[in-house]
Amino acid sequence: MHRADITKPAFPGRPRYWIMALALVLFLPPLSLLFQFTGDSNFCGTWCPRMFFVWRQGASLDAYAMGYLRSYMGVALVFGILLTTFFFGRYWCSHLCPIGGSMEMGSRLIPRFLKINFANIPAPAFRYGYLSVYFGAAALGLGSLCCSYCNFATIPRLIGAPFSGADLAYFLRTAGLINLGMVLLLGFFAKGGRAYCNLLCPIGAMDGLANRAGVRWGRRISVQSARCDGCGDCVDSCPTWAIDLTDRTARIDALSCMPCGDCKTACARGAIDYGKPLLPTPALKGKPAYEKG
Repeated sequence: MHRADITKPAFPGRPRYWIMALALVLFLPPLSLLFQFTGDSNFCGTWCPRMFFVWRQGASLDAYAMGYLRSYMGVALVFGILLTTFFFGRYWCSHLCPIGGSMEMGSRLIPRFLKINFANIPAPAFRYGYLSVYFGAAALGLGSLCCSYCNFATIPRLIGAPFSGADLAYFLRTAGLINLGMVLLLGFFAKGGRAYCNLLCPIGAMDGLANRAGVRWGRRISVQSARCDGCGDCVDSCPTWAIDLTDRTARIDALSCMPCGDCKTACARGAIDYGKPLLPTPALKGKPAYEKG
Protein backbone atom coordinates (compact mmCIF):
# COMPACT_ATOMS: atom_id res chain seq x y z
CA MET A 1 0.00 0.00 0.00
CA HIS A 2 1.26 3.47 -0.86
CA ARG A 3 1.74 5.84 2.05
CA ALA A 4 -0.49 8.21 0.09
CA ASP A 5 -3.37 5.78 0.68
CA ILE A 6 -2.86 6.16 4.44
CA THR A 7 -2.34 9.92 4.74
CA LYS A 8 -4.72 11.28 2.10
CA PRO A 9 -8.06 12.45 3.56
CA ALA A 10 -11.37 11.45 2.00
CA PHE A 11 -12.16 13.58 -1.04
CA PRO A 12 -15.35 15.32 0.24
CA GLY A 13 -13.50 16.50 3.35
CA ARG A 14 -10.71 18.33 1.55
CA PRO A 15 -11.14 22.14 1.56
CA ARG A 16 -10.08 22.45 -2.09
CA TYR A 17 -13.06 20.41 -3.19
CA TRP A 18 -15.45 22.65 -1.31
CA ILE A 19 -13.93 25.65 -3.12
CA MET A 20 -14.30 23.81 -6.43
CA ALA A 21 -17.93 23.04 -5.60
CA LEU A 22 -18.53 26.75 -4.91
CA ALA A 23 -17.01 27.57 -8.32
CA LEU A 24 -19.52 25.22 -9.96
CA VAL A 25 -22.36 27.17 -8.36
CA LEU A 26 -20.87 30.48 -9.53
CA PHE A 27 -20.15 29.44 -13.13
CA LEU A 28 -22.28 26.46 -14.13
CA PRO A 29 -26.00 25.72 -14.58
CA PRO A 30 -28.54 25.73 -13.13
CA LEU A 31 -27.47 28.78 -11.08
CA SER A 32 -24.52 30.37 -12.96
CA LEU A 33 -24.57 33.20 -10.44
CA LEU A 34 -21.71 35.31 -11.79
CA PHE A 35 -23.08 35.39 -15.33
CA GLN A 36 -26.34 36.91 -14.16
CA PHE A 37 -24.57 40.21 -13.39
CA THR A 38 -23.82 40.71 -17.10
CA GLY A 39 -26.99 39.20 -18.53
CA ASP A 40 -25.17 36.06 -19.75
CA SER A 41 -25.97 32.44 -19.01
CA ASN A 42 -22.57 30.83 -19.70
CA PHE A 43 -19.07 31.50 -21.04
CA CYS A 44 -20.35 31.97 -24.60
CA GLY A 45 -20.68 35.75 -24.62
CA THR A 46 -18.98 38.55 -22.75
CA TRP A 47 -17.25 35.95 -20.53
CA CYS A 48 -15.62 34.00 -23.40
CA PRO A 49 -11.98 33.34 -22.41
CA ARG A 50 -10.85 31.65 -25.65
CA MET A 51 -11.65 33.73 -28.73
CA PHE A 52 -10.52 37.31 -28.22
CA PHE A 53 -6.75 36.69 -28.38
CA VAL A 54 -6.83 34.62 -31.60
CA TRP A 55 -6.30 36.46 -34.89
CA ARG A 56 -8.13 35.04 -37.89
CA GLN A 57 -6.92 35.31 -41.47
CA GLY A 58 -8.28 38.44 -43.11
CA ALA A 59 -9.38 40.08 -39.86
CA SER A 60 -8.62 43.78 -39.63
CA LEU A 61 -7.04 45.39 -36.59
CA ASP A 62 -10.38 47.00 -35.77
CA ALA A 63 -12.17 43.65 -35.94
CA TYR A 64 -9.51 42.07 -33.74
CA ALA A 65 -9.86 44.86 -31.16
CA MET A 66 -13.64 44.46 -31.20
CA GLY A 67 -13.15 40.88 -30.03
CA TYR A 68 -11.62 42.25 -26.84
CA LEU A 69 -14.55 44.61 -26.35
CA ARG A 70 -17.19 41.94 -26.96
CA SER A 71 -15.54 39.56 -24.47
CA TYR A 72 -14.54 42.16 -21.90
CA MET A 73 -15.30 39.90 -18.91
CA GLY A 74 -13.36 37.05 -20.53
CA VAL A 75 -10.44 39.45 -21.09
CA ALA A 76 -10.52 40.49 -17.43
CA LEU A 77 -10.76 36.85 -16.36
CA VAL A 78 -7.82 35.64 -18.48
CA PHE A 79 -5.48 38.49 -17.61
CA GLY A 80 -6.48 38.18 -13.96
CA ILE A 81 -5.64 34.48 -14.07
CA LEU A 82 -2.23 35.06 -15.66
CA LEU A 83 -1.32 37.83 -13.21
CA THR A 84 -2.26 35.89 -10.08
CA THR A 85 -0.56 32.78 -11.43
CA PHE A 86 2.70 34.67 -11.92
CA PHE A 87 2.87 35.43 -8.21
CA PHE A 88 0.95 32.65 -6.50
CA GLY A 89 0.81 29.68 -8.87
CA ARG A 90 -2.05 28.18 -10.84
CA TYR A 91 -4.80 28.56 -8.27
CA TRP A 92 -7.41 29.18 -10.96
CA CYS A 93 -6.71 25.78 -12.47
CA SER A 94 -6.44 23.90 -9.18
CA HIS A 95 -9.22 25.52 -7.15
CA LEU A 96 -11.54 27.77 -9.17
CA CYS A 97 -11.86 26.61 -12.78
CA PRO A 98 -15.34 25.06 -13.06
CA ILE A 99 -14.34 23.17 -16.22
CA GLY A 100 -11.33 21.33 -14.82
CA GLY A 101 -12.95 21.08 -11.40
CA SER A 102 -16.06 19.35 -12.68
CA MET A 103 -13.99 16.81 -14.63
CA GLU A 104 -11.71 16.13 -11.66
CA MET A 105 -14.60 15.68 -9.22
CA GLY A 106 -16.45 13.58 -11.76
CA SER A 107 -13.43 11.33 -12.17
CA ARG A 108 -13.55 10.59 -8.44
CA LEU A 109 -16.84 8.80 -9.05
CA ILE A 110 -15.39 6.50 -11.72
CA PRO A 111 -14.03 3.14 -10.51
CA ARG A 112 -10.23 2.99 -10.54
CA PHE A 113 -10.10 0.02 -12.93
CA LEU A 114 -11.91 2.03 -15.63
CA LYS A 115 -9.56 5.00 -15.54
CA ILE A 116 -6.97 5.70 -18.22
CA ASN A 117 -3.48 6.81 -17.24
CA PHE A 118 -2.17 9.41 -19.70
CA ALA A 119 1.05 10.04 -17.74
CA ASN A 120 3.24 8.58 -20.51
CA ILE A 121 2.30 11.45 -22.83
CA PRO A 122 4.89 14.29 -22.68
CA ALA A 123 2.35 16.92 -21.61
CA PRO A 124 4.28 20.18 -22.30
CA ALA A 125 5.29 19.11 -25.82
CA PHE A 126 1.74 17.99 -26.66
CA ARG A 127 0.11 21.01 -25.01
CA TYR A 128 2.19 23.65 -26.73
CA GLY A 129 2.01 21.82 -30.03
CA TYR A 130 -1.77 21.99 -29.74
CA LEU A 131 -1.58 25.66 -28.71
CA SER A 132 0.44 26.38 -31.86
CA VAL A 133 -2.25 24.73 -33.97
CA TYR A 134 -4.91 26.63 -32.03
CA PHE A 135 -3.32 29.95 -33.03
CA GLY A 136 -1.93 28.89 -36.40
CA ALA A 137 -4.99 27.24 -37.92
CA ALA A 138 -7.07 30.41 -37.52
CA ALA A 139 -4.26 32.67 -38.78
CA LEU A 140 -3.78 30.50 -41.90
CA GLY A 141 -7.50 30.27 -42.64
CA LEU A 142 -7.66 26.53 -41.96
CA GLY A 143 -10.48 26.79 -39.44
CA SER A 144 -10.90 27.78 -35.83
CA LEU A 145 -10.70 25.64 -32.72
CA CYS A 146 -12.11 28.45 -30.57
CA CYS A 147 -15.79 27.50 -30.68
CA SER A 148 -15.96 24.16 -32.47
CA TYR A 149 -14.00 22.28 -29.81
CA CYS A 150 -14.38 24.35 -26.66
CA ASN A 151 -14.17 22.93 -23.15
CA PHE A 152 -15.68 26.13 -21.74
CA ALA A 153 -18.81 25.47 -23.81
CA THR A 154 -19.03 21.68 -23.52
CA ILE A 155 -19.08 21.30 -19.73
CA PRO A 156 -21.77 23.98 -19.09
CA ARG A 157 -23.92 22.49 -21.86
CA LEU A 158 -23.45 18.98 -20.50
CA ILE A 159 -24.61 20.07 -17.05
CA GLY A 160 -27.34 22.29 -18.51
CA ALA A 161 -28.75 19.61 -20.87
CA PRO A 162 -31.39 18.40 -18.37
CA PHE A 163 -32.68 21.97 -18.07
CA SER A 164 -32.31 23.29 -21.63
CA GLY A 165 -33.38 21.84 -24.96
CA ALA A 166 -30.75 23.94 -26.76
CA ASP A 167 -27.98 22.46 -24.62
CA LEU A 168 -29.30 18.94 -25.24
CA ALA A 169 -29.48 19.58 -28.99
CA TYR A 170 -25.80 20.60 -28.99
CA PHE A 171 -24.82 17.00 -28.28
CA LEU A 172 -26.84 15.74 -31.24
CA ARG A 173 -24.43 17.50 -33.63
CA THR A 174 -21.06 16.16 -34.78
CA ALA A 175 -18.99 18.78 -32.93
CA GLY A 176 -21.01 18.23 -29.77
CA LEU A 177 -20.48 14.47 -29.88
CA ILE A 178 -16.74 14.90 -30.45
CA ASN A 179 -16.52 17.34 -27.55
CA LEU A 180 -18.49 15.00 -25.32
CA GLY A 181 -16.17 12.14 -26.20
CA MET A 182 -13.07 14.20 -25.39
CA VAL A 183 -14.50 15.37 -22.06
CA LEU A 184 -15.39 11.80 -21.09
CA LEU A 185 -12.11 10.27 -22.26
CA LEU A 186 -9.71 12.99 -21.09
CA GLY A 187 -11.74 14.16 -18.11
CA PHE A 188 -14.08 11.83 -16.28
CA PHE A 189 -12.33 8.60 -17.30
CA ALA A 190 -8.77 9.96 -16.96
CA LYS A 191 -6.69 9.21 -13.90
CA GLY A 192 -6.76 12.44 -11.91
CA GLY A 193 -9.44 13.89 -14.18
CA ARG A 194 -7.08 16.51 -15.63
CA ALA A 195 -5.84 15.10 -18.94
CA TYR A 196 -8.01 17.53 -20.95
CA CYS A 197 -6.68 20.44 -18.88
CA ASN A 198 -3.12 19.26 -19.26
CA LEU A 199 -3.21 18.60 -23.00
CA LEU A 200 -5.92 20.56 -24.79
CA CYS A 201 -6.90 23.65 -22.78
CA PRO A 202 -5.40 26.83 -24.29
CA ILE A 203 -6.06 28.80 -21.09
CA GLY A 204 -4.23 26.15 -19.10
CA ALA A 205 -1.35 26.25 -21.60
CA MET A 206 -0.92 30.01 -21.26
CA ASP A 207 -1.35 29.71 -17.51
CA GLY A 208 1.47 27.16 -17.44
CA LEU A 209 3.76 29.67 -19.18
CA ALA A 210 2.88 32.33 -16.60
CA ASN A 211 3.56 29.80 -13.85
CA ARG A 212 6.99 29.03 -15.28
CA ALA A 213 7.84 32.70 -15.90
CA GLY A 214 7.20 33.66 -12.27
CA VAL A 215 8.81 30.66 -10.61
CA ARG A 216 11.72 32.68 -9.15
CA TRP A 217 9.50 35.43 -7.76
CA GLY A 218 6.20 33.83 -6.82
CA ARG A 219 5.09 31.10 -4.47
CA ARG A 220 5.03 27.56 -5.79
CA ILE A 221 4.87 23.93 -4.76
CA SER A 222 8.50 23.02 -4.04
CA VAL A 223 10.52 19.94 -3.08
CA GLN A 224 13.23 19.87 -0.43
CA SER A 225 15.53 17.28 -1.92
CA ALA A 226 17.29 16.73 1.41
CA ARG A 227 14.07 15.23 2.78
CA CYS A 228 12.98 13.38 -0.37
CA ASP A 229 13.65 9.63 -0.34
CA GLY A 230 12.42 9.00 -3.88
CA CYS A 231 9.46 6.83 -2.84
CA GLY A 232 7.33 8.03 -5.76
CA ASP A 233 4.09 8.56 -3.84
CA CYS A 234 3.96 12.19 -5.03
CA VAL A 235 4.39 11.08 -8.65
CA ASP A 236 1.45 8.73 -8.37
CA SER A 237 -0.75 11.36 -6.70
CA CYS A 238 -0.21 14.21 -9.20
CA PRO A 239 -3.29 14.72 -11.44
CA THR A 240 -1.27 16.60 -14.08
CA TRP A 241 1.72 14.21 -14.02
CA ALA A 242 3.98 17.19 -13.32
CA ILE A 243 6.40 15.27 -11.07
CA ASP A 244 9.11 12.82 -12.03
CA LEU A 245 12.01 11.21 -10.21
CA THR A 246 15.58 12.10 -11.15
CA ASP A 247 18.33 10.37 -9.18
CA ARG A 248 15.64 9.30 -6.69
CA THR A 249 14.63 12.90 -6.04
CA ALA A 250 11.26 14.36 -7.03
CA ARG A 251 11.33 17.19 -9.56
CA ILE A 252 8.29 19.36 -10.30
CA ASP A 253 7.68 20.79 -13.78
CA ALA A 254 6.31 24.34 -13.39
CA LEU A 255 4.76 24.17 -16.87
CA SER A 256 2.33 21.51 -15.64
CA CYS A 257 2.13 21.90 -11.86
CA MET A 258 -0.93 23.42 -10.24
CA PRO A 259 -0.97 23.90 -6.44
CA CYS A 260 -3.62 21.31 -5.72
CA GLY A 261 -1.53 20.00 -2.82
CA ASP A 262 -2.10 16.32 -3.60
CA CYS A 263 1.64 15.68 -3.65
CA LYS A 264 2.10 17.48 -0.33
CA THR A 265 -0.60 15.30 1.23
CA ALA A 266 0.94 12.16 -0.23
CA CYS A 267 4.48 12.88 1.02
CA ALA A 268 5.01 11.17 4.37
CA ARG A 269 8.41 12.85 4.86
CA GLY A 270 7.16 16.42 4.55
CA ALA A 271 9.50 17.10 1.63
CA ILE A 272 6.90 19.06 -0.36
CA ASP A 273 5.33 22.37 0.57
CA TYR A 274 3.96 25.59 -0.88
CA GLY A 275 6.20 28.63 -0.56
CA LYS A 276 8.60 30.99 -2.26
CA PRO A 277 11.55 29.11 -3.80
CA LEU A 278 15.00 30.28 -2.80
CA LEU A 279 18.09 30.23 -4.99
CA PRO A 280 20.62 27.53 -4.00
CA THR A 281 23.39 28.66 -1.65
CA PRO A 282 26.80 27.07 -0.97
CA ALA A 283 25.55 25.98 2.45
CA LEU A 284 22.77 24.00 0.80
CA LYS A 285 25.19 22.41 -1.67
CA GLY A 286 22.82 22.94 -4.55
CA LYS A 287 19.78 21.48 -2.86
CA PRO A 288 16.60 23.51 -3.50
CA ALA A 289 14.69 25.03 -0.61
CA TYR A 290 11.70 27.25 -0.16
CA GLU A 291 10.36 29.95 2.08
CA LYS A 292 6.93 29.07 3.41
CA GLY A 293 4.21 31.51 2.42
